[in-house]
Amino acid sequence: MQRSVVYILLSLLGVALLLALSGCNSASATVNATEPVDADNSEETSPAPTATATQTPTPTALPPIVILLAPPGSDAVLVAELESTLTELAESDGLSLEVLDELSAVDIGENVRLVVAVAPDVGILPLAASAPGTQFLAVGITGLEPGNNLSVIGASGDRPDQQGFLAGFLAATITPGWRVGVISPGDTASGRAGKGAFMNGVVFFCGLCRPANPPYVEYPQFFDLAAGAGQADKQAAADYMISNAVQTVYVFPEAGDDVLYGYLADAGMVLIGGDEPPALVKGQWAATIQPDWMTPVREIWPRLLAGEGGISLEVLLVIENRNPDLFSPGRQRLVDETMSDLLGGYIDTGVDPVTGEPR
Repeated sequence: MQRSVVYILLSLLGVALLLALSGCNSASATVNATEPVDADNSEETSPAPTATATQTPTPTALPPIVILLAPPGSDAVLVAELESTLTELAESDGLSLEVLDELSAVDIGENVRLVVAVAPDVGILPLAASAPGTQFLAVGITGLEPGNNLSVIGASGDRPDQQGFLAGFLAATITPGWRVGVISPGDTASGRAGKGAFMNGVVFFCGLCRPANPPYVEYPQFFDLAAGAGQADKQAAADYMISNAVQTVYVFPEAGDDVLYGYLADAGMVLIGGDEPPALVKGQWAATIQPDWMTPVREIWPRLLAGEGGISLEVLLVIENRNPDLFSPGRQRLVDETMSDLLGGYIDTGVDPVTGEPR
Protein backbone atom coordinates (compact mmCIF):
# COMPACT_ATOMS: atom_id res chain seq x y z
CA MET A 1 0.00 0.00 0.00
CA GLN A 2 2.65 2.39 1.00
CA ARG A 3 4.65 1.25 -1.96
CA SER A 4 1.66 2.17 -4.21
CA VAL A 5 1.37 5.60 -2.72
CA VAL A 6 5.03 6.19 -3.26
CA TYR A 7 4.70 4.98 -6.81
CA ILE A 8 1.80 7.29 -7.46
CA LEU A 9 3.70 10.27 -6.05
CA LEU A 10 6.73 9.51 -8.15
CA SER A 11 4.51 9.21 -11.21
CA LEU A 12 2.95 12.59 -10.53
CA LEU A 13 6.36 14.14 -10.01
CA GLY A 14 7.53 12.73 -13.34
CA VAL A 15 4.46 14.11 -15.10
CA ALA A 16 5.13 17.51 -13.54
CA LEU A 17 8.71 17.45 -14.72
CA LEU A 18 7.64 16.52 -18.23
CA LEU A 19 5.13 19.38 -18.30
CA ALA A 20 7.81 21.79 -17.09
CA LEU A 21 10.23 20.69 -19.78
CA SER A 22 7.51 20.97 -22.39
CA GLY A 23 6.81 24.56 -21.32
CA CYS A 24 10.46 25.52 -21.66
CA ASN A 25 10.59 24.03 -25.16
CA SER A 26 7.44 25.93 -26.10
CA ALA A 27 8.89 29.25 -24.88
CA SER A 28 12.09 28.56 -26.78
CA ALA A 29 10.14 27.79 -29.93
CA THR A 30 8.22 31.03 -29.53
CA VAL A 31 11.44 32.95 -29.32
CA ASN A 32 12.89 31.16 -32.32
CA ALA A 33 9.76 31.91 -34.34
CA THR A 34 10.31 35.61 -34.08
CA GLU A 35 12.96 37.52 -36.12
CA PRO A 36 16.29 37.32 -34.32
CA VAL A 37 17.43 40.59 -32.82
CA ASP A 38 20.87 41.60 -34.02
CA ALA A 39 22.75 44.38 -32.34
CA ASP A 40 23.78 45.64 -35.74
CA ASN A 41 20.17 45.61 -37.00
CA SER A 42 18.72 47.45 -34.06
CA GLU A 43 16.03 49.99 -34.82
CA GLU A 44 17.59 52.87 -36.75
CA THR A 45 16.69 56.38 -35.72
CA SER A 46 17.19 59.44 -37.99
CA PRO A 47 19.66 61.90 -36.56
CA ALA A 48 18.23 65.16 -35.34
CA PRO A 49 18.44 67.84 -38.02
CA THR A 50 21.32 70.24 -37.53
CA ALA A 51 20.56 73.93 -37.92
CA THR A 52 22.54 75.46 -40.82
CA ALA A 53 23.73 79.04 -40.29
CA THR A 54 22.68 81.44 -43.08
CA GLN A 55 25.77 83.29 -44.35
CA THR A 56 25.36 86.92 -45.48
CA PRO A 57 27.69 87.65 -48.41
CA THR A 58 30.35 90.23 -47.56
CA PRO A 59 30.16 93.20 -49.97
CA THR A 60 33.25 93.67 -52.14
CA ALA A 61 35.12 96.83 -51.19
CA LEU A 62 35.32 99.35 -54.02
CA PRO A 63 38.83 100.35 -55.13
CA PRO A 64 40.03 103.70 -53.74
CA ILE A 65 39.79 106.58 -56.19
CA VAL A 66 40.62 110.25 -56.66
CA ILE A 67 38.10 112.50 -58.42
CA LEU A 68 39.07 115.50 -60.56
CA LEU A 69 36.05 117.79 -60.75
CA ALA A 70 36.33 119.96 -63.88
CA PRO A 71 32.98 121.70 -64.46
CA PRO A 72 32.06 123.39 -67.75
CA GLY A 73 34.09 126.56 -68.24
CA SER A 74 37.23 125.18 -66.59
CA ASP A 75 40.67 126.15 -67.87
CA ALA A 76 41.36 123.35 -70.38
CA VAL A 77 45.15 123.69 -70.06
CA LEU A 78 45.05 123.50 -66.26
CA VAL A 79 42.65 120.52 -66.35
CA ALA A 80 44.94 118.64 -68.76
CA GLU A 81 47.99 119.28 -66.57
CA LEU A 82 46.10 118.20 -63.44
CA GLU A 83 44.81 115.04 -65.10
CA SER A 84 48.33 114.01 -66.13
CA THR A 85 49.87 114.81 -62.73
CA LEU A 86 47.08 113.26 -60.65
CA THR A 87 47.10 110.10 -62.76
CA GLU A 88 50.82 109.69 -62.09
CA LEU A 89 50.48 110.36 -58.36
CA ALA A 90 47.41 108.15 -57.98
CA GLU A 91 48.97 105.18 -59.72
CA SER A 92 52.07 105.44 -57.56
CA ASP A 93 49.87 105.06 -54.46
CA GLY A 94 47.56 102.35 -55.75
CA LEU A 95 44.66 104.66 -56.59
CA SER A 96 42.82 105.45 -59.80
CA LEU A 97 41.63 108.80 -61.16
CA GLU A 98 38.16 109.69 -62.40
CA VAL A 99 37.48 112.98 -64.22
CA LEU A 100 33.94 114.34 -63.79
CA ASP A 101 32.23 117.54 -64.88
CA GLU A 102 29.68 117.39 -62.06
CA LEU A 103 29.52 115.84 -58.60
CA SER A 104 26.89 115.50 -55.89
CA ALA A 105 27.14 114.41 -52.27
CA VAL A 106 25.60 110.98 -53.02
CA ASP A 107 28.43 110.27 -55.49
CA ILE A 108 31.09 110.53 -52.79
CA GLY A 109 31.41 107.01 -51.39
CA GLU A 110 33.75 105.71 -48.72
CA ASN A 111 36.26 104.74 -51.42
CA VAL A 112 36.73 108.37 -52.54
CA ARG A 113 39.98 109.43 -50.89
CA LEU A 114 40.34 112.87 -52.48
CA VAL A 115 38.34 115.31 -54.60
CA VAL A 116 40.31 117.93 -56.56
CA ALA A 117 38.17 120.77 -57.93
CA VAL A 118 39.05 123.62 -60.28
CA ALA A 119 37.29 126.87 -61.05
CA PRO A 120 34.51 127.75 -61.59
CA ASP A 121 33.35 126.83 -58.11
CA VAL A 122 30.28 124.56 -58.20
CA GLY A 123 29.88 124.36 -54.43
CA ILE A 124 32.96 122.67 -53.03
CA LEU A 125 32.23 123.93 -49.49
CA PRO A 126 28.92 122.03 -49.07
CA LEU A 127 30.44 119.00 -50.79
CA ALA A 128 33.31 118.94 -48.28
CA ALA A 129 30.86 119.33 -45.40
CA SER A 130 28.80 116.39 -46.67
CA ALA A 131 31.79 114.01 -46.74
CA PRO A 132 33.99 114.65 -43.67
CA GLY A 133 35.93 111.43 -44.29
CA THR A 134 37.13 112.63 -47.70
CA GLN A 135 39.80 115.25 -48.34
CA PHE A 136 39.05 118.10 -50.79
CA LEU A 137 41.48 120.33 -52.68
CA ALA A 138 40.44 123.53 -54.49
CA VAL A 139 42.89 124.59 -57.22
CA GLY A 140 42.60 128.16 -58.46
CA ILE A 141 39.22 128.83 -56.84
CA THR A 142 39.63 132.28 -55.34
CA GLY A 143 38.15 133.51 -52.08
CA LEU A 144 38.04 130.14 -50.30
CA GLU A 145 39.29 129.62 -46.77
CA PRO A 146 40.75 126.22 -45.81
CA GLY A 147 38.69 124.04 -43.47
CA ASN A 148 38.87 120.70 -41.65
CA ASN A 149 38.92 118.60 -44.83
CA LEU A 150 39.30 121.41 -47.38
CA SER A 151 42.69 122.63 -48.63
CA VAL A 152 43.34 125.33 -51.22
CA ILE A 153 46.01 126.20 -53.77
CA GLY A 154 46.07 129.70 -55.23
CA ALA A 155 43.09 131.06 -53.31
CA SER A 156 44.35 134.59 -53.99
CA GLY A 157 44.63 133.93 -57.75
CA ASP A 158 47.56 133.41 -60.08
CA ARG A 159 49.21 136.85 -59.55
CA PRO A 160 49.28 138.42 -63.03
CA ASP A 161 51.31 141.25 -61.51
CA GLN A 162 54.16 138.87 -60.67
CA GLN A 163 54.03 137.38 -64.17
CA GLY A 164 54.18 140.86 -65.69
CA PHE A 165 56.99 142.07 -63.42
CA LEU A 166 59.16 139.06 -64.19
CA ALA A 167 58.42 139.39 -67.91
CA GLY A 168 59.51 143.06 -67.82
CA PHE A 169 62.73 142.23 -65.99
CA LEU A 170 63.48 139.40 -68.41
CA ALA A 171 62.70 141.54 -71.47
CA ALA A 172 64.98 144.34 -70.33
CA THR A 173 67.73 141.81 -69.52
CA ILE A 174 67.88 140.29 -73.01
CA THR A 175 67.17 143.39 -75.15
CA PRO A 176 69.83 145.89 -76.35
CA GLY A 177 68.85 149.46 -75.50
CA TRP A 178 65.90 148.12 -73.46
CA ARG A 179 63.59 148.57 -76.43
CA VAL A 180 60.74 146.55 -75.04
CA GLY A 181 56.95 146.68 -74.98
CA VAL A 182 53.85 144.92 -73.68
CA ILE A 183 50.50 144.12 -75.28
CA SER A 184 47.71 143.37 -72.80
CA PRO A 185 43.94 143.77 -72.36
CA GLY A 186 43.20 147.25 -71.06
CA ASP A 187 39.68 146.42 -69.90
CA THR A 188 40.43 143.68 -67.36
CA ALA A 189 41.99 143.96 -63.91
CA SER A 190 44.43 141.16 -64.63
CA GLY A 191 45.46 142.80 -67.92
CA ARG A 192 46.07 146.12 -66.20
CA ALA A 193 48.01 144.38 -63.44
CA GLY A 194 50.18 142.57 -65.97
CA LYS A 195 50.91 145.77 -67.91
CA GLY A 196 51.66 147.94 -64.88
CA ALA A 197 53.91 145.34 -63.30
CA PHE A 198 55.73 144.79 -66.61
CA MET A 199 56.59 148.49 -66.73
CA ASN A 200 57.89 148.30 -63.14
CA GLY A 201 59.92 145.18 -63.89
CA VAL A 202 61.67 146.90 -66.78
CA VAL A 203 62.48 149.96 -64.68
CA PHE A 204 63.69 147.70 -61.84
CA PHE A 205 66.42 146.45 -64.19
CA CYS A 206 67.38 149.50 -66.25
CA GLY A 207 66.28 152.57 -64.26
CA LEU A 208 65.60 155.41 -66.72
CA CYS A 209 65.95 152.97 -69.64
CA ARG A 210 67.22 155.60 -72.08
CA PRO A 211 68.66 154.12 -75.26
CA ALA A 212 72.15 155.27 -76.22
CA ASN A 213 71.34 155.39 -79.92
CA PRO A 214 68.37 156.64 -81.94
CA PRO A 215 65.51 156.37 -82.22
CA TYR A 216 65.16 158.00 -78.84
CA VAL A 217 61.86 156.54 -77.70
CA GLU A 218 60.71 156.26 -74.11
CA TYR A 219 60.66 152.63 -73.04
CA PRO A 220 58.90 150.47 -72.13
CA GLN A 221 56.06 150.87 -74.63
CA PHE A 222 52.54 149.44 -74.18
CA PHE A 223 49.42 148.80 -76.22
CA ASP A 224 45.99 148.13 -74.68
CA LEU A 225 44.12 145.54 -76.70
CA ALA A 226 40.34 145.53 -76.29
CA ALA A 227 38.45 142.38 -75.34
CA GLY A 228 37.32 140.49 -78.41
CA ALA A 229 39.82 142.29 -80.60
CA GLY A 230 39.85 141.16 -84.21
CA GLN A 231 42.69 140.75 -86.67
CA ALA A 232 42.72 144.43 -87.56
CA ASP A 233 43.22 145.37 -83.89
CA LYS A 234 46.02 142.86 -83.51
CA GLN A 235 47.69 144.14 -86.65
CA ALA A 236 47.43 147.66 -85.20
CA ALA A 237 49.13 146.48 -81.99
CA ALA A 238 51.97 144.94 -83.98
CA ASP A 239 52.32 148.07 -86.14
CA TYR A 240 52.52 150.25 -83.04
CA MET A 241 55.40 148.18 -81.67
CA ILE A 242 57.16 148.28 -85.05
CA SER A 243 56.80 152.06 -85.34
CA ASN A 244 58.42 152.52 -81.92
CA ALA A 245 61.40 150.28 -82.72
CA VAL A 246 60.43 147.71 -80.09
CA GLN A 247 62.60 144.60 -80.26
CA THR A 248 61.09 142.41 -77.52
CA VAL A 249 57.38 142.15 -76.74
CA TYR A 250 55.60 140.56 -73.81
CA VAL A 251 52.14 139.38 -74.88
CA PHE A 252 49.92 138.94 -71.85
CA PRO A 253 48.16 135.53 -71.86
CA GLU A 254 44.66 136.98 -72.29
CA ALA A 255 45.78 138.87 -75.40
CA GLY A 256 47.95 136.26 -77.07
CA ASP A 257 46.92 134.06 -79.98
CA ASP A 258 48.52 132.64 -83.10
CA VAL A 259 47.45 135.64 -85.19
CA LEU A 260 49.11 138.24 -82.98
CA TYR A 261 52.20 136.09 -82.45
CA GLY A 262 52.46 135.70 -86.21
CA TYR A 263 52.27 139.46 -86.86
CA LEU A 264 55.00 140.17 -84.30
CA ALA A 265 57.25 137.34 -85.46
CA ASP A 266 56.96 138.49 -89.08
CA ALA A 267 58.31 141.85 -87.91
CA GLY A 268 61.37 140.09 -86.43
CA MET A 269 60.50 140.69 -82.77
CA VAL A 270 61.53 138.49 -79.84
CA LEU A 271 58.49 137.19 -77.95
CA ILE A 272 57.77 136.50 -74.29
CA GLY A 273 54.39 135.02 -73.44
CA GLY A 274 52.29 133.10 -70.98
CA ASP A 275 51.29 130.29 -73.35
CA GLU A 276 52.92 127.49 -75.26
CA PRO A 277 54.55 129.03 -78.35
CA PRO A 278 53.06 128.17 -81.74
CA ALA A 279 55.38 126.06 -83.85
CA LEU A 280 55.88 128.81 -86.44
CA VAL A 281 57.34 131.29 -83.93
CA LYS A 282 59.42 129.03 -81.68
CA GLY A 283 62.66 130.38 -83.12
CA GLN A 284 61.77 133.88 -81.86
CA TRP A 285 60.23 132.79 -78.57
CA ALA A 286 62.52 133.65 -75.65
CA ALA A 287 60.53 132.15 -72.77
CA THR A 288 57.12 131.39 -71.31
CA ILE A 289 56.24 132.76 -67.87
CA GLN A 290 53.24 131.02 -66.34
CA PRO A 291 51.77 129.88 -63.02
CA ASP A 292 53.24 126.66 -61.66
CA TRP A 293 50.23 124.77 -60.29
CA MET A 294 51.76 121.30 -60.33
CA THR A 295 54.60 121.88 -57.85
CA PRO A 296 52.21 122.73 -54.96
CA VAL A 297 49.92 119.86 -56.03
CA ARG A 298 52.81 117.42 -55.71
CA GLU A 299 53.85 118.99 -52.41
CA ILE A 300 50.41 118.71 -50.84
CA TRP A 301 49.56 115.23 -52.18
CA PRO A 302 51.11 113.03 -49.43
CA ARG A 303 49.66 115.25 -46.71
CA LEU A 304 46.17 114.93 -48.13
CA LEU A 305 46.40 111.14 -48.44
CA ALA A 306 47.55 111.04 -44.81
CA GLY A 307 44.27 112.74 -43.83
CA GLU A 308 45.70 116.20 -43.18
CA GLY A 309 43.38 119.03 -44.21
CA GLY A 310 43.13 122.79 -43.81
CA ILE A 311 46.27 123.52 -45.89
CA SER A 312 46.75 126.67 -47.98
CA LEU A 313 49.50 127.04 -50.59
CA GLU A 314 50.18 129.84 -53.04
CA VAL A 315 50.68 129.24 -56.72
CA LEU A 316 54.26 129.84 -57.89
CA LEU A 317 55.75 130.96 -61.19
CA VAL A 318 57.84 128.95 -63.60
CA ILE A 319 59.83 129.92 -66.68
CA GLU A 320 59.43 127.37 -69.48
CA ASN A 321 60.42 127.09 -73.15
CA ARG A 322 63.71 128.88 -72.55
CA ASN A 323 65.52 129.62 -75.78
CA PRO A 324 69.27 129.72 -75.03
CA ASP A 325 69.93 131.51 -78.33
CA LEU A 326 67.83 134.45 -77.11
CA PHE A 327 68.02 133.97 -73.33
CA SER A 328 71.56 133.05 -72.38
CA PRO A 329 72.39 130.87 -69.33
CA GLY A 330 73.99 133.82 -67.52
CA ARG A 331 70.90 135.97 -67.96
CA GLN A 332 68.75 133.00 -66.96
CA ARG A 333 70.57 132.82 -63.62
CA LEU A 334 70.01 136.53 -63.04
CA VAL A 335 66.30 136.24 -63.84
CA ASP A 336 65.94 133.14 -61.65
CA GLU A 337 67.47 134.98 -58.70
CA THR A 338 65.06 137.87 -59.22
CA MET A 339 62.13 135.46 -59.45
CA SER A 340 63.18 133.87 -56.17
CA ASP A 341 63.25 137.28 -54.45
CA LEU A 342 59.92 138.21 -56.03
CA LEU A 343 58.17 135.06 -54.86
CA GLY A 344 59.84 135.33 -51.47
CA GLY A 345 58.29 138.76 -50.93
CA TYR A 346 61.57 140.69 -51.08
CA ILE A 347 60.47 142.53 -54.24
CA ASP A 348 57.10 144.21 -54.57
CA THR A 349 55.50 144.55 -58.01
CA GLY A 350 54.05 147.97 -57.13
CA VAL A 351 50.63 146.91 -58.48
CA ASP A 352 47.48 145.67 -56.77
CA PRO A 353 46.91 142.19 -58.31
CA VAL A 354 43.14 142.42 -57.71
CA THR A 355 42.37 145.84 -59.20
CA GLY A 356 45.40 146.24 -61.43
CA GLU A 357 45.96 149.77 -60.11
CA PRO A 358 49.31 151.12 -58.87
CA ARG A 359 49.92 151.05 -55.12
